[in-house]
Amino acid sequence: MADHATPEAAEGGEVVAATPKKSGSALMIGVVALAAAAGGAVGFYVLAPRSAPAKATVEEGGRKPKDSGKEEAIGRVYRMDNLIVNPAGSQGARFLMVSLAVEAPDPKLESELKARDSQLRDLVITLLQQQTMETLSQPGIRDSIKRQVADTVSALVGSRETLRVYIPQFVIQ
Repeated sequence: MADHATPEAAEGGEVVAATPKKSGSALMIGVVALAAAAGGAVGFYVLAPRSAPAKATVEEGGRKPKDSGKEEAIGRVYRMDNLIVNPAGSQGARFLMVSLAVEAPDPKLESELKARDSQLRDLVITLLQQQTMETLSQPGIRDSIKRQVADTVSALVGSRETLRVYIPQFVIQ
């Protein structure tokens, strides 16, 4: 009787290794269980944090609690998305795409900003078109643009308060 673990000679002189006759289903079940566990871990640690709702809450009076013990007022935000301009001296070969957000400390100012949307966009585009590529490439130019936009918007809507301007998108091509 031939042992299943030793090679046997087949007809024609070839040596054929005999394999044990164990079922591969136990191995397959183990691989599937391992893959499912790995997929669950990736989903829990990578994907779940991105889709979880934000934990920060806003308290009464429009204030957001901070860890440092100080409270910072949160205003309403007016956005101007995807403003595209050709900087000065670029002859149309280069462009700047920018999105701006202006924080309005009160609802009246927010409604005023919305009512003057076309004027605000025109003023911001004019301000950005006056910049050269060299100026736009300098470090710290975003802070300068924020101040210029805040001053321009304040003058247009007649606000005496200092407005906060954010630039969530600033792409030079």
